[in-house]
Amino acid sequence: MNTAYKTETRSRGKSLSTTQTGLDTVSRAAIGVMGGISALIGLWAAACLVSALIGGGGLLNLTSSWFQAVTGM
Repeated sequence: MNTAYKTETRSRGKSLSTTQTGLDTVSRAAIGVMGGISALIGLWAAACLVSALIGGGGLLNLTSSWFQAVTGM
């Protein structure tokens, strides 16, 4: 005796992929913002270093002043 069974499966793939796509977009935007802020901080640090080199009288004078400040001599 052959009995046929009908099974039905439903997929929720569309809603899951839409949500995942939205999360990917937010993640990429967040990474872009963090990268931009990191670049600005790096540029600011470079500008401070150049300013210290100019105001300190050169690389050797700045280095010796830094060691004096760190060691307390």
